[in-house]
Amino acid sequence: MVYDVGVWISGLILLIPVVVLGTAWATRRGFSRNSATKHWQEILYLTALVAASASTLAYLGYWGWRLCQLYEITLPFMVLLTLEWSIRVCRMLSATAIVGFLIGRGPYRIPLALAMLWVLLQLWRGGIIHWA
Repeated sequence: MVYDVGVWISGLILLIPVVVLGTAWATRRGFSRNSATKHWQEILYLTALVAASASTLAYLGYWGWRLCQLYEITLPFMVLLTLEWSIRVCRMLSATAIVGFLIGRGPYRIPLALAMLWVLLQLWRGGIIHWA
């Protein structure tokens, strides 16, 4: 039973970036109407949100692949290749998103930056295809 609780807690920790991003997307309209932010800071924040969303999709794909490895499910090579290249691109997108959250103005900037740091660390160590 303790093992099951550990698995659930691990799953919840892995889903924290999704929850933080969903909350930020839901509250961004009300924040921009009620605050006096400069237009370029708002555009930078929205760009960072888009980059963070893309990198979170690659992050979820990476952990989906890890789950498939756990249950010995083989994925087609084209899916693995697409996931590998999206992880490489999304590493840079998540680093860009961190900078965008720190400079731009919007709701939940610090939790978003921390969540993207977590995604960046997870994607940085992840490699799907081992090239010979």
